[in-house]
Amino acid sequence: MRPLVTVVMPVYNKEQYVSRAIQSVLDQTYPDLELLIVDDASKDGSLERVAEFDDARIRVLRRTTSGPGGYAARNHGIRHATGDWVALLDADDAWFPEHLADAMDIAGEFVDIPIICSARISQVGTKQTLDSFAKHFISEGPQVLTLSDYLKFACKGWRAMGTNAVLLKRDALFSHTVFPEGRTERSGDLYAWVELLARMQRMVWSPHIASISYRDAASVSVNSTPSIDLFREMVNELGPYVSHRDEKWLKRYSNKMVKYVWLQKKKKRMSLPLSLLPGSFYWADDIPYCLKWTLISLMPFGVLEAMHRRFQAD
Repeated sequence: MRPLVTVVMPVYNKEQYVSRAIQSVLDQTYPDLELLIVDDASKDGSLERVAEFDDARIRVLRRTTSGPGGYAARNHGIRHATGDWVALLDADDAWFPEHLADAMDIAGEFVDIPIICSARISQVGTKQTLDSFAKHFISEGPQVLTLSDYLKFACKGWRAMGTNAVLLKRDALFSHTVFPEGRTERSGDLYAWVELLARMQRMVWSPHIASISYRDAASVSVNSTPSIDLFREMVNELGPYVSHRDEKWLKRYSNKMVKYVWLQKKKKRMSLPLSLLPGSFYWADDIPYCLKWTLISLMPFGVLEAMHRRFQAD
């Protein structure tokens, strides 16, 4: 018997796009699936679009209060999953038809590994871009990664995991609360991938292309920002599950994410204390990076923006 895959799709005000996402699931050449659509208290006609599909594999779950980032909705879907594997798809994106079939082939080859991910494409307008990790490894075949491997590449901007391309073995999950609901408005998935690898040890990356993310359809609030505390606290929270080598890479990755969040907040002209960035860094083993960004943080942000534009022009 082939494994059953539960597909979890949170929906919040995606009337314009959700039909495309659902159809891409139903068009999978791998038929053994269930689709859990989690309505996150949508206020538009999303549920009317969902109701247009007549397929016994679809179940609709409803939440009465929406949560930022769809994290609570994803967790709600995972709690109700019955499949051997759990896959995720955002309601404004789409899968390629062979995605689940290719992923299940990988699952059969790497039977002891509980996390599968694969290549992704992002599209803005008519321009499509392959994710950075895939650009470097798509011709190399499947890649087995530990937490240190993942963090080392992520610190270069090559993330091997992305929401629309992840599959998780359900009986290996340590909790149904995979995503950090209530702790951040954005980038909670980046925390989730690290926690999953810290606790589940290994992942396998498949060179097949899973999905297209339509960036011009994204609807994250322009006022929302990630949480510095989430990525600062990540080190202590995951410390019990990682080796000394992992912890060094975890602190470096935390520094990268703290800097990223700081920049996002500065772009929104938020007033931040001068001590926030240097006080949030893990300085040991990463002194040059921490010192560089501490000095940069002392400059007026308008000057930084002007320098950024100048370097782009050059």
